[in-house]
Amino acid sequence: MSIIPLPQLLALLCCCGLAAATQGPTDPSTPPNLGLAHFHNLTFDPGTWTLSWACGGHDGAVMSCTVIDQEAGIRRRVRSRGCRCRFQPMELHRGVDLEVAGDKGHAQVHQTLRFENEGAPGSGAENLTCEILAAHFLCCYWAVGPAAPDDIRYSLRVLNATGHEVASCSAAPGTPPTRCQADDLTHLPRLAYIVVTGQSRTGLVRFLDAVVNTKGIERLGPPDNVSASCNFSHCTITWAPPPTWAPMTEQDFRFEIEWKKAEPSSIAQKVVIAGREDNAFAFPSPAPRGRLWVRVRAGDTRSDRWSDWSPALELGSEATTPPRALVLAASSCAALLCGGRRVNSETLRKDLLRP
Repeated sequence: MSIIPLPQLLALLCCCGLAAATQGPTDPSTPPNLGLAHFHNLTFDPGTWTLSWACGGHDGAVMSCTVIDQEAGIRRRVRSRGCRCRFQPMELHRGVDLEVAGDKGHAQVHQTLRFENEGAPGSGAENLTCEILAAHFLCCYWAVGPAAPDDIRYSLRVLNATGHEVASCSAAPGTPPTRCQADDLTHLPRLAYIVVTGQSRTGLVRFLDAVVNTKGIERLGPPDNVSASCNFSHCTITWAPPPTWAPMTEQDFRFEIEWKKAEPSSIAQKVVIAGREDNAFAFPSPAPRGRLWVRVRAGDTRSDRWSDWSPALELGSEATTPPRALVLAASSCAALLCGGRRVNSETLRKDLLRP
């Protein structure tokens, strides 16, 4: 065994110490490499609900993806296609966990990515509601977040299932940023993703989103071409169904008719009927003769929502006067049926026509 001279030993120790110092301390934020397999560049695009990762010959294969919304109790699983998974439109404002499962190098891999709604708590819009009006307009309403900055400005976008924008609007300058109206619904799908985003010079603002069935948010208008008339025995009201954005058949409609005498003490009468081809309803004429109010509104059999009432139509007392031919016939019959009593038919006719 050879003995290293002291000068050479000191030089060797100094070199080893210098090499250790140049490596620097271990970064505590870097997790130790335990040899666990994982997929590279795992990213999520909230605009298209797509989870993707890097593809390569040594990156293994993802078999399925799962999105989890713990707060809403939602868990959806889809199969991967290529190097991505695309989910159906879903709400993301609460934040979601995204998981991929597959194999890499003969090892089972489960990897999780957390998606957060960035921005100050309470800065985003709240209580989003939307409805389709007059078969042509999408009107949405919301409340300003309790912690929203003073210069907040919200805007709304409507996306289809592939993430393409089909409608948008912004609150008009100088108006409260709590509503907007989209006028072009040409490409509005049955299932729509609606998101309200905010902008402020003070920082990021959280978004608010919702997935809605557009057929379920349409508010019908009152029936069109409403008319009414009365004769001696009955009154008839007719109408045309209101225009709709979503296709509706006769069986999808229902109508409620209300009529009432003009006297303050009179009680209104109502009836609900199913949609039909003639769109008409007859009811007995009021007795004694007098003024009458009648109106109609439309509803969808698939929901409990009703349109506004049509303007009330007033039917005057002249509408309930018996027809002249009927009066003459009645007076003649009365004269024949009175037996031994002598009845003047002209006097009887005048009595019947007396108001």
